[in-house]
Amino acid sequence: MAGLHLDEDLFMVIGGEIERAGIIVCVCELDGTVRYANNNMLHLLKSDGRSDIRSVTGISDISDMFNCILETVKKEKMIVNREFRFQAHSSEMRQLIGTACLAEFQGVSCCVIIMHDCTSYGPAPGDDRLHAILEGLEDGYYETDLKGNMLYVNRAFCLIAEYSHDEVIGKNYRGFFSPDDIDKIYRSFHEVFITGKPVKLTYWIALSSRSGRKKKIEGSISLISDHAGKITGFRGIIRDVTAKDKFEKELIRARKLEAIGILSGGIAHDYNNALTAILGNISLAKNEADPGNSNLMDILDDAEAASLKAVELTKRLSIFARGGKPERKVIEYADSLRSVVGSVLFGYPGAYELDIQPGLWRVDVDEFQIGQVIIYMLNNAVESMPEPGALTVSAENIVVEQEESHHELTLQPGRYVRIAIRDEGVGINPDDIQSIFDPYFTTKEMASGMGLATSYAIIKRHHGSIDVKSTPGEGATFYIYLPVADS
Repeated sequence: MAGLHLDEDLFMVIGGEIERAGIIVCVCELDGTVRYANNNMLHLLKSDGRSDIRSVTGISDISDMFNCILETVKKEKMIVNREFRFQAHSSEMRQLIGTACLAEFQGVSCCVIIMHDCTSYGPAPGDDRLHAILEGLEDGYYETDLKGNMLYVNRAFCLIAEYSHDEVIGKNYRGFFSPDDIDKIYRSFHEVFITGKPVKLTYWIALSSRSGRKKKIEGSISLISDHAGKITGFRGIIRDVTAKDKFEKELIRARKLEAIGILSGGIAHDYNNALTAILGNISLAKNEADPGNSNLMDILDDAEAASLKAVELTKRLSIFARGGKPERKVIEYADSLRSVVGSVLFGYPGAYELDIQPGLWRVDVDEFQIGQVIIYMLNNAVESMPEPGALTVSAENIVVEQEESHHELTLQPGRYVRIAIRDEGVGINPDDIQSIFDPYFTTKEMASGMGLATSYAIIKRHHGSIDVKSTPGEGATFYIYLPVADS
């Protein structure tokens, strides 16, 4: 990192403002020799009888922590944020936060350390009981100044944010939240400042973690005041409710599927009764009809074919019914997958590729129900492409090392056969991708929105998982995880 250039005259001009703000400034050479320190720095030393900074020859004379900061800046050559407790020569403990960086001062490469004494903000120095309580909380605790700069955070806050303590301290809250939510958070802080009343955030906000994931956060805001009643900052609690939010969505989806199951079970039962009578009468009519009457025989054949299709519909309805549990058996699914793909894509004008890994593991599934899932997925892929494009269907063995969550379905560690169906369609809008497995959700005209919901219900009953990855304009890939049969 290129060093900054510090103008000594400018330093003197702004020195008074720095002093009044209670900011500590120290400039030292890279060997630790102190070149400059302001009066606030001297204030931390004067209780030892020192009248000026000339009695301090090196940065380590002030504190080993300052020397540690110097070594870190020299090594990493970047801005370093730190918070630490400093014991002055009077044995008084002070809480300091600040920043250090490389700079050019009077033509010499130096380290500039700028600190702020925030002892009055956080837990009182020596109040180890309060500090232990805050560090022991499962919820994240934070304290900021009036500008929203982090002055104190506990261990849980760092775990939620997925940043280290040093990476959080001194940073503004805006760096941890989604840009879409920053204005809402600012208004909440402003409301607390104006009214003086604590606020619990009643809406979800997205916390952008180091891993790039966005977490759902619930939090609170209240004021910090000094002994004179002057407002000095804000404090509050944050809680990661991502898992809770997923559980609530899964519960809502499960209730929808249960309601549909009760309805579809009754419909399937009534359909079966009617279809049994229709097929029986068609069979009797064909036996009684004159075989030479080709027109009549064609009509009866068409009626029988339509009735058999309706029988398949009742099987699909029964998937949602309470009696539609999978009738599992251990099979090698490769041949079945080839058969389903071949029948669905027979005559497809676009190109498609089927890639099945040799030695595919045996799976414990209901062959008919999994076939329905593949059919839904293939039809969905074909319909997603305005013009016939390339389709890729693959199947491979995969081992899941740790628990994963896909659309509120938890994928447990273990062995699976993963089927992937990839298209070159329009892709899925990010706002829709979390809802595509909900019953009746659809973005297509004249569609029921039940195909993917049915697939979700089937895979869930198989204790597998279903996932989708998509970029708008670049197609989508659906992944189906089938549990491998125990050896």
